[in-house]
Amino acid sequence: MAKAIILTENNYPCGDAGAIRQHATAKIFKELGYAVTVLGYGKSTNNKLLDFDGVYYVSFRPNTDNKIIRALFRATVSWRMTRALKKSYRDADVILLADVHPKTFNKVSNLYKHSNNILIHDSVEWFSPEQFKNGEKSLSYKNRDRINTALITKRWRVIAISTFLEEHFSKICKTERIPVIMDVSNIEYNPKTSASNSKKVFSYVGSPGKKDYLKNIIEGFELLSVEIRENIIFNVVGVSYQQLIDTCEVSSKTLNELKGCINIFGRLSHDEAIKIVRESDYTLLLRDETLRYSKAGFPTKIVESLASGTPPICNFSSDLSMYLVDGKNSIIANGHSSHDVKNALERAIESTRDESLKMRINARHTAEKCFDYTKYFAQMLNLIKP
Repeated sequence: MAKAIILTENNYPCGDAGAIRQHATAKIFKELGYAVTVLGYGKSTNNKLLDFDGVYYVSFRPNTDNKIIRALFRATVSWRMTRALKKSYRDADVILLADVHPKTFNKVSNLYKHSNNILIHDSVEWFSPEQFKNGEKSLSYKNRDRINTALITKRWRVIAISTFLEEHFSKICKTERIPVIMDVSNIEYNPKTSASNSKKVFSYVGSPGKKDYLKNIIEGFELLSVEIRENIIFNVVGVSYQQLIDTCEVSSKTLNELKGCINIFGRLSHDEAIKIVRESDYTLLLRDETLRYSKAGFPTKIVESLASGTPPICNFSSDLSMYLVDGKNSIIANGHSSHDVKNALERAIESTRDESLKMRINARHTAEKCFDYTKYFAQMLNLIKP
């Protein structure tokens, strides 16, 4: 049987958005007849090979709370992964790298320099300097930029998550575009509106950093009239009260103004977060559509929202205009300012219960049609054929 190996520093099998994508990719390979193993960095497996949903995996994370040991393992993860690849999986037919350090690309390229093994890079982002305090001097920025501009050569093949990345890499090597994918059939779907009969529920779920304009979203709620705010609930998941102030630069005055409608949950497990998404009337996401990171990436949280049957309120970033239709499966903001959010929120609040129910059905249908992993067998077959 043919073998496929996936190397990733994400929290496999289901600890983050990247891991969910890697599992969906693994399932594509499995359906195509490959034996798949994932070398990842999720919850410790004590160096044992475990089975998750028919996919074997091992984590290189140590089973300890000792900060020094954890830091040492993180610093040497590239060496540990490639050592395991060389020792146990060198004969793999396909080797796929996703969210790994540039060192790993170099080691894998050298290991298979004179072989016919298929090397694939799953490209899901290209940072913008504006995301980082040190701009282009940021190490994270430099690492990603080096991968995208220097380390991917004709020897490689690329899965591009967006048309922006597809256009870039197709000039260098064989490339196929596969957007955010997941096992949509296994995601619980709520065809009904929120449990609250009197208030509409809005939610932001994620780790905003500098890419999601959560400050503008929150200030959009502040622009609503007091009367409107009394009839809505706004959940913020993934960031604490203090992080909203320190990282997202939301003023304490704004948060105090919204205290009657805003619920700040902080970090929750993925299952808990998705439950909140499923029970909301709308989710929210806002990005600067003009910046490179926004063009290159593809927001997983939008696809998770659609799969849960919850229409997103967002602006058009990345390839979202290819899948979202204003008033049908989403509400589209005209831009990424707080006033754009306010206007979109007012439209959502004015929508009738029947209109909301139709949007929920359409949202789920979009996820099933466009983002289920079973829709991308042809692209993967084309990528791996000689």
